[in-house]
Amino acid sequence: MSLSLAEYRDQVEEMTAEALEEYYRHGAGLKPTLELTPIYDRYADLSTLEEIQALRAAAAPVELLRFASETYIGNGTKQLSDQVANTESALVITHGEEQIPYRAMRPRILNEPDPAIRRDLHRLRCDATEQQLNPLLAEAAQRDRELVSELGAGSMLELYEGLAYDPVGLARQAEAFLDETEELYRRELGRALRDRVGVELEQAGPQDVSRLWRAPEFDRGFPAHEALPALRATLAAMGIDLNGQRNVIVDMDARAGKHPRAFCAPVRVPQRVILVVLPQGGQDDYHALFHEAGHAEHFAHTAADLPAEERILGDNAVTEGFAFLLEHLIANPAWLASRLSFPRPDEYLHFIALSKLCYLRRYCAKLLYEIELHRGTPLPDLPDRYAELLTLGVGVPYPSGDYLEDVDGGFYCTCYLRAWAFEAQLSGYLKRRYGVGWFGDRKAGSLVRELWNLGQSMRADRLLDEVCGEQIDLAVLADEAREALA
Repeated sequence: MSLSLAEYRDQVEEMTAEALEEYYRHGAGLKPTLELTPIYDRYADLSTLEEIQALRAAAAPVELLRFASETYIGNGTKQLSDQVANTESALVITHGEEQIPYRAMRPRILNEPDPAIRRDLHRLRCDATEQQLNPLLAEAAQRDRELVSELGAGSMLELYEGLAYDPVGLARQAEAFLDETEELYRRELGRALRDRVGVELEQAGPQDVSRLWRAPEFDRGFPAHEALPALRATLAAMGIDLNGQRNVIVDMDARAGKHPRAFCAPVRVPQRVILVVLPQGGQDDYHALFHEAGHAEHFAHTAADLPAEERILGDNAVTEGFAFLLEHLIANPAWLASRLSFPRPDEYLHFIALSKLCYLRRYCAKLLYEIELHRGTPLPDLPDRYAELLTLGVGVPYPSGDYLEDVDGGFYCTCYLRAWAFEAQLSGYLKRRYGVGWFGDRKAGSLVRELWNLGQSMRADRLLDEVCGEQIDLAVLADEAREALA
């Protein structure tokens, strides 16, 4: 191997820092274009076939092998990735006299109260995806398959199964979850669409479900000017001074091109973690802020002496689980009572339980679809299969043209699903031990900070077992949904 494991780790950290800095600057509106190709070029030696073989021969940690494999694939599609990002960034859609950036279409749709206009906007967004993005995405997907073959795997699924993933095992739980919650979900979704959006389930589309989750009727309970103070107060109760964290940068400046949704860029863990926010108000904005703050605090508290693969790589179900831990405080009645002057909490809690169930079902369906995609199903066969499975999961007809746009790289959907269960089981433990207001107990805060300090040195399954002696189980989420929506 041309690099020792120590040298390889150092280079991984440098490359990751440069890539995340690029993502941050582009997403924060500081840079109009995303340029990953020069970064991949500078670190091309990290992901050659020879280097990957050397890592295998040296029995390197599986996280480094995953990084090398994913970077090999990313290096092979870097120019296409830049083209997709820059096409998205530059694409503008005309609706009447309105010029709407492609990336602003989904926020525009969910903020549109008129069902007919929402339908038109959704159609225009789908048309732009099919015409402008899908040719590039299909080329990238085909190239992915060729690169996986060069890595010695028969498919992307086989590659990830060799990297300590078990998508098929999780899919069995996902299928059971979909079956167990089908009747409950369709009943509650139909009622919510009719009462809140004025659309019957049989006539609804994804754009109407998006409008439902926008929930403007709850906006007064989530004012923009109270979002960051609520976050700061929540963290303070856990023993964390957000303003005093020198390693956490909160970028809240308004600027053209800045992504409207909060995101976290852990550029150097734990020394430079950036939380990017643009407070707009509304419950969805609060959810995004607290979710990304969960990532930021997890990375900011990670022990600096852990090896790179345990700080910046590892099992992403862990950091997503901690992100959900903070996000789901917004559905905790004790948190609502203590942090916000919130009217009608029971109605809101019922609503948010249905929203969570929808997202869970959507990701179960995405997992079933992505297994087919990554098994190597011919690309022309996939649009209809995507539409079929997502329609089953979400309960409204899904557009087939999103079959590649709606795919998270690296089987990340498995991380989200496992993270939802991890968080539900961990927060259940915290409530049993410290009460429903655990977030205000310094001992609970100390325990959470101790877990954050571990970075991603453990897989989510092992960490959950260490804390509360349980295994990740999606059935817990089905039980939670039945109790919340009874």
